[in-house]
Amino acid sequence: MTGQILLGPYLAASLIGFAAGAVISALLLALTARAARLPGTPTANILFSVCSLVWNLGGLAHSAAIALGAPESARIAQILLASQFTGAAAWPISLLAIWGPLAERPWQKIGFRALQALAVVSCAAIAISLWSSVFLSVSHAVPLLLKEGTAYNGTILLALGMTLFRDRLASRSMRMKSLAILAGALCASVAVVLSEVFPKYPALCTALAVTAEQSTLLIVLGAFFLFTRLRFSDLFIRYSLRVIVAALTAVAFLLLDKASLMVRAEQAAAFPLAARAFLTTLAMAALLFSFTFVDRHIGACVERWIFGAPDYRELIRQLTERLLQAHSEPEIAKAAEDAALNALDLNEARIVALEKTPAFDWPQAVLDGEVVELDARNPLHARLPVPGVELAVPIRSSGRVSHLLAVARGPARRGLVTHEVNFLRNATAQVGQRLDALRLEERMVEQQSREAVLLQQVTEAELRALRAQINPHFLFNSLNSIANLVVTHPDQAETMTLRLARVFRYVLANSSRPLIPLREEIEFLRTYLQIEEARFGSRLTVSIEVDLAIAMERIPSLILQPLVENALKHGLGPKPGPGHLWIAAEAQGNLMRLRVEDDGMGPGRGGPQNGHVWTVAQSGNGGRSNGVGLENIAQRLKALYQEQSEMTLQAREAGGTIVTIVLPREKAGATA
Repeated sequence: MTGQILLGPYLAASLIGFAAGAVISALLLALTARAARLPGTPTANILFSVCSLVWNLGGLAHSAAIALGAPESARIAQILLASQFTGAAAWPISLLAIWGPLAERPWQKIGFRALQALAVVSCAAIAISLWSSVFLSVSHAVPLLLKEGTAYNGTILLALGMTLFRDRLASRSMRMKSLAILAGALCASVAVVLSEVFPKYPALCTALAVTAEQSTLLIVLGAFFLFTRLRFSDLFIRYSLRVIVAALTAVAFLLLDKASLMVRAEQAAAFPLAARAFLTTLAMAALLFSFTFVDRHIGACVERWIFGAPDYRELIRQLTERLLQAHSEPEIAKAAEDAALNALDLNEARIVALEKTPAFDWPQAVLDGEVVELDARNPLHARLPVPGVELAVPIRSSGRVSHLLAVARGPARRGLVTHEVNFLRNATAQVGQRLDALRLEERMVEQQSREAVLLQQVTEAELRALRAQINPHFLFNSLNSIANLVVTHPDQAETMTLRLARVFRYVLANSSRPLIPLREEIEFLRTYLQIEEARFGSRLTVSIEVDLAIAMERIPSLILQPLVENALKHGLGPKPGPGHLWIAAEAQGNLMRLRVEDDGMGPGRGGPQNGHVWTVAQSGNGGRSNGVGLENIAQRLKALYQEQSEMTLQAREAGGTIVTIVLPREKAGATA
């Protein structure tokens, strides 16, 4: 700078600025070295970080040496200055090397090589001149011209580079970051020019000198946003902003410490030293509090305003709700893929099952559940069906890695950063949990299905056993009747034998059917009663009424025959004189009511008395069964309908018994 500067303010600003820059550069170098282990990361990133660190450390050491009393012309000051500007001269080489992959067309490749050669030559010329001036004791004016030439050199080379790759830097995200790099170099050049135009304004020259040196921070930030790989950009920005805020806090403290209000308060106090200590402590406490408040919001601002991050908590909640509605592995995969694509604007995301891919020795990092980043040479590219896959996020289910989420961001999108990779981790964790839950649900359904089949088999076996109890009992009674008729009425015995054969053909034909239409059961009863009428003769009168609305409703086979047999044997058989038997079936809403009624001897001792109704349970027979009839029916109803059916026994006031069975209609969901 040719103008006069205020050395005190300049040194204070330089010390703070270069200290902040050194911390940011050291952070940049650490993260870039860490990123260098990732596939596809150019080593030029490390060179760029080293140049930035050399520039800031050289500037910090040079300003500190001057502040400690070393003259500008001292050898140590010149060495530090030469080191600082050597780093600045090498900056364009690293930036152009990072830009190298953008050269795709032949003329761009030729131009890139020419620019790179020019950058190397200019860097060598500046470095040789700087170090020659140090060790050959050349006039102090030479380094000054070289400092200005370094700024011009960087601006020209970066402007030519942006012009060469303007088609590849056309997107908004690429353009803004490239302009930030150019703005940093341009600010330095403009500040140098303005200081030469206005050399007689010390305050302005001081501000321009500080601007020229500290504007390089724009180059660092812009280059990092544009070129660094995966995961670390948001960390670097967050920490860099904290360093910048801390530096601004230090500047604010210096300004407050020198403010006229502080000076007047100190002079007016009875004990100036105590007053100054109190005011300084108060100012520092206020600044630290404000720094804490700002620092708390830096992370949210970085994610929201710089990276445009959505509300990942809400996205994970929505994904969880959608996963709960997915009941197959393809549905789960589709939900996770859609969530990743929509949240991160990816080119493609696909979940791949390891067991469905060709036999392959998966890397140990994948099997350990680590996020794996891939380059074109990685053998996983041939195994994952996603073109341009860059990231593989393992999905752990059943205690092992069973799937991978393969992610391709696409050429138009910046690299993924930490909070985005964390979102993918959280999403895949939800997928793994849902896969575990799905397998548990499938096992439970399979177990319930097996239990249902076993229950059905047990029920059918139970029904077959119950029906087997009725058939020989019924046959025994019928054969006894035929034997009596053979002696007294042989012709009736022959007719009864034919009817009995027809009855048993019906029984055998329906032995495998637990349910039959009500109409068929009534027709069977008519045939059975014709056999019994041969025994009772004119003493028996039968009335049958069936509601046509339920004629085709299905009921348990042979469910009414034991009731009719009980009525004939225990009610009407012992009764002297004629007897009446009523059989009725009627609809009652979603139920049907089957009734067998006789005017015989009644339930007998131990049964219900007049006006009382007994519910016949599985364990009881109402005091009138022969041990097979009512109890058998109660067991069959329990097996078929559980608690949806009921059988009651009631004594008629005029004498006799009423047995009523209430069943659900099939339209109301009766169990078959």
